[in-house]
Amino acid sequence: MTTSTQQHVPVLIAGGGITGLSAALFLLQQSIRPLLIERHRGTSIHPRARGFDIRTMELFRELGLSESLREAGKALGPAWGVLRANTLAAALAPIQPREDGQITYPSQLKGLESLAVLSPETGARCTQDLAEPILRAAAEERGADLRFYTEMISFSQKGDMVTTVLLNRETGATTTITADYLIAADGANSPIRQQLQLPTTGPGVLAHFLNIYFEADMAELVRNREFSLCIIDTPGLTGFVSAINNSDRWAYQLRYYPDKGEKATDYTPSRLLDLLHAALGMPELPIRIISVLPWEMTARVTDTMQCGRIFLAGDAAHVMTPYGGKGANTGIQDAQNLAWKMAAVLKGHATPSLLASYTTERQPIGLFNTLRSATLADEQGILKDQEIMLRQPAGLLKTSKATTSEAQKGMEVTQNVRTLIGIPDYQYPVKVISECPLLPPDKVFYGLPGTRVPHLWMDAARTISTLDLLKGQFTLFVHGDATPWQAALDEHDLFVQVYPLAGDLIPQWEATTGTVPGDALLVRPDGFVAWRGNPEKSLPIAALLS
Repeated sequence: MTTSTQQHVPVLIAGGGITGLSAALFLLQQSIRPLLIERHRGTSIHPRARGFDIRTMELFRELGLSESLREAGKALGPAWGVLRANTLAAALAPIQPREDGQITYPSQLKGLESLAVLSPETGARCTQDLAEPILRAAAEERGADLRFYTEMISFSQKGDMVTTVLLNRETGATTTITADYLIAADGANSPIRQQLQLPTTGPGVLAHFLNIYFEADMAELVRNREFSLCIIDTPGLTGFVSAINNSDRWAYQLRYYPDKGEKATDYTPSRLLDLLHAALGMPELPIRIISVLPWEMTARVTDTMQCGRIFLAGDAAHVMTPYGGKGANTGIQDAQNLAWKMAAVLKGHATPSLLASYTTERQPIGLFNTLRSATLADEQGILKDQEIMLRQPAGLLKTSKATTSEAQKGMEVTQNVRTLIGIPDYQYPVKVISECPLLPPDKVFYGLPGTRVPHLWMDAARTISTLDLLKGQFTLFVHGDATPWQAALDEHDLFVQVYPLAGDLIPQWEATTGTVPGDALLVRPDGFVAWRGNPEKSLPIAALLS
């Protein structure tokens, strides 16, 4: 074994999965070149996560990757809905093929038009094994230093840096790397989290499953009656079929019982084939098993996402069940929240104390999503499919005390749907005080501090959204003439984009934000409103970055 000389990087990312690769891309957007390491030779070969919600697609849109990811996963696009029967064949038998076209995301459903207009994006289906290569290629093209088949064998932090020793698993050579910050995106069993001994919250392991990824041609069987999951109720076959490409790729999550002495190795290939034929209800169907991955259905969240200069993201910070589809999405959104703050500190625009807001803002979101996913699992770890659309998340936005209107009742009906499909209707804590109107009962977004800036089409062709203008920068949206604001901005070293709203956009902007002439919204790089006010108020940029 040989050891190379020491190298310093601004940010080291441990983990080349979907969260780690996203972190690399968000840092590159901020002109920070990270080093990412991954112990495996390549990206995931197992489908696992199967889609991105609306908020995640907004973020990938900003990176120029949303359409590539949607295209990669388009075969899975029509797979929605949950079936339940003793076999897949029995579940599909009474379903007549649809004649009215395919739905590729729930926000396209009739009656949800009020949600569809809240974002320039829809969510997208795309399995992890298809998404990660796209993210990896983009990160490499944009300048990230990605080192796969490289393992971190030790780390420590002292003073103003983290010191790590990396092992090249191909050559056996080790390298000492120092970094200003370390992002632990090293998965559900995060060695970094374990070594740090960070406390966790949650029910823990709920059930054990074998993820059986298999090939079987069922394209004609499911055509125009596609589904997302089919729960199999037959004793001895407890589990669920997951659609992967609606054609010849599928996954079966088979419940097994280590507490009764069972081991994953007890399930030989021939036994698994018999179980698959029985669960599908098609004993003559040719099946080829591609891979088998034992996994624990777990709900666990760290109480903090920061330990000194080390930050946890994704599954390393919050492990959740697949129900609700928030695992990968929460990790990607963690990465974006952390990246702009880390970059602001590294560039000298913000004090290191800004990084404490990462836990303050993201840990409650991870906790909420994790506990909600756990409540959707029954005692066998199977989805409570009758409850997924009924369980209400905690309301985080304050509304006016006006009499409940029909519009407000409609908002209450769609509240859980908003959370499910990824409309970011949660609110971050506000650091500085603004004078704000009350949130009208028929609004989700109103330009209030702590909420995602409202989406508004900025051109007649409806191709450019307010969200498209952010590009990872602080942005000031001004109602009318921006001249009075420019002098205030010139007093700060931090670059802030300025977009005045004028002409035909003014009535729409007023209706969308409740602003009056002269008012401005200061939006953070992650798209959340930090402050709103008029030219008589001082821009609190220094307070926002401390």
